[in-house]
Amino acid sequence: MAPDDSRPRWEQRLIETTEPWNGWSISRVRDRIVLRVRERGRTAETAYLPRPNTWDEVHHRNAIRWIEAVYKAWDNGEKTLKAAIADAHETSDLQGEEKAKTWAEIADAMEASRVQQSQKCSADTFRKNWRPFIDHAVKLINTGKAHDGYSLLKAALKNWEGAPTMKVECGRYLGLFMQFAVSRHKAPASWLITEFDKDELIPKAPKPRLKAVLKDLEMLRLIELADSVNVRWGNVFRLLTQFGLRPIELQHLSSRINPVTGKPAIWCNYRKTGGEEETEPRFLEAMYVRDVNDQPLVWPLEQAMADGTLQLPTGRDGDVRKLSGSAVNCYIHRKSRSTGKPSGAVQTYWAELVDHYDNQNPSEWLRPYSFRDTYSIRCHREGVPVASICDAMGHTEAVHSRSYRTMTLGMRTRDFAAETGTIPLP
Repeated sequence: MAPDDSRPRWEQRLIETTEPWNGWSISRVRDRIVLRVRERGRTAETAYLPRPNTWDEVHHRNAIRWIEAVYKAWDNGEKTLKAAIADAHETSDLQGEEKAKTWAEIADAMEASRVQQSQKCSADTFRKNWRPFIDHAVKLINTGKAHDGYSLLKAALKNWEGAPTMKVECGRYLGLFMQFAVSRHKAPASWLITEFDKDELIPKAPKPRLKAVLKDLEMLRLIELADSVNVRWGNVFRLLTQFGLRPIELQHLSSRINPVTGKPAIWCNYRKTGGEEETEPRFLEAMYVRDVNDQPLVWPLEQAMADGTLQLPTGRDGDVRKLSGSAVNCYIHRKSRSTGKPSGAVQTYWAELVDHYDNQNPSEWLRPYSFRDTYSIRCHREGVPVASICDAMGHTEAVHSRSYRTMTLGMRTRDFAAETGTIPLP
């Protein structure tokens, strides 16, 4: 097909791709791109480029790369045209329709690599943190909306407009996904997402919000309200308060005898293997709360669990619920379907606390995980050595200093308070 000046420029570029190659031409059949090779002394060959390399402006750049890859694989006639197209599947920047599952397979392979082989994270963590970004990327690639790492990241980020933190996470996860695809599955290097790409496309992440820590009397009031409605949920908040648990750890608790004290203790067999905060199974350590009279108090949760009397929320089948951060979050933010307002005394009080901390200067972020941050603060307030705090919480000192609050204004003021005399000013 000869170039026609009346055609759009993209179409001219597509047609001109084969001009330097003797005997090669390109034509259109409906929306399909057809390659033809006619050389003297050889049987003429015709073959379609695989979808989504179609005859349109959106896909023409990818189609040009495909055609160039096919010509290179053809190797001056050493292979048939169809064999050259088959070889181009392994080197082209765009998967054809026949191989549309390839990127999905690579995503599955990456999950297996991180969850089963290297044990960098749990299957649940991969599903929640990785899959939303990777599955969206696979969809973009297989629909021809991305042809290299830069265009993929640019297109993917549109899905998280108005969420700068999610954009940072998107760049991180897709960058690792493409590294895996290139290094383990022979994807072309053009799919790599560089730091330069991220720096150009991803806005600077906002400064993390200050995490709120609850006062002892606020936690006691919340538990009192929960008991008045459902003591089982009151016990959930007691566990979170007294032991500084991650909410997910609620489903990993059992009773054991502490080999040091010889008394019943609570054993947490949760093993966190991914991210910065790796965790080994551990005995939990109770950190008391101070009541209105400033007296340190604990609940006998260890003995109740040993006796089998510690009641926890149950499902419709009557079995104990599999508690997690999501379950706690849903309960504490539950709203009435008719009014849209907090559904009960616990939820109303929690909403008041959220607003109270949000209106502080600087604003503080209250969430169910705040029970864990509050445990850290109470331990520091009562003078527990840092190494012991970290061991009880199940993380390293480096993670503790980087990720958890260790000081409040009240603690600092207390530490600097002293009975002093006054030197008069001149």
